[in-house]
Amino acid sequence: MDSLDYHQIKGYCREALEISNEYGVHDGLSYLIGEKFCPLIVALKQAESKTKYLYNSEEEDAIYNPTGKNDLEIQENYSLTVESTYQKSLERLEDLKHLRNDFISEIKEAFELSDIQDFLESYPRLGFKDKKQPFWEQALEEEDADSLEVEDILSEVDDIFMVQEIKKYFS
Repeated sequence: MDSLDYHQIKGYCREALEISNEYGVHDGLSYLIGEKFCPLIVALKQAESKTKYLYNSEEEDAIYNPTGKNDLEIQENYSLTVESTYQKSLERLEDLKHLRNDFISEIKEAFELSDIQDFLESYPRLGFKDKKQPFWEQALEEEDADSLEVEDILSEVDDIFMVQEIKKYFS
C-alpha cells in the first residue's frame, strides 16, 4: 500500500475496464473494488484506529484534552507530544485519505454509478483476502455442510461490513 500512487490507480481502472469488456462489469468491478480498492480501505481504517484518540471527535482540529481541565500549559505539552510522536501516523492518514478520494473519483469516472451500486448491492466476496470463491459455493461443491469453518463465516461477515462501508462512498 505504501507504493500506491495516482498513476497506479488509473492503471487499475484501465485494467478493470479491459476485464469488464471481456468478462462483464461485475468481474471488472470485482477486480477494481474487491482486489485493489479494499486494501486501501483496510490500510486507512488501521491508520484511523492508530490516531482516533488524538483529537476530540466533535472538533477534528481541536486538540483533545485528556485532563478535562483548562490548563493551557498541559494542553500545549499534549499538543507538542502528539505532534512529535504521531506526526508520521497523521501524515500517513492524510495520504491514505487523499488516495482514497482519488481512487473513488477514478472509479466513478471509469464506471457508471448505477453499475457500481448494483455491484455493491450484490454483496460480492472481496478478492483482496485471496479467497477464490464464497465458502457456500465450496460447501455445495463438496456436498458437505460440515465443511463450513468459522474462519469462512467470519470472512464473509467481514466482507459484508466492508461492502457496507464502501457503499457510503458511492451513494
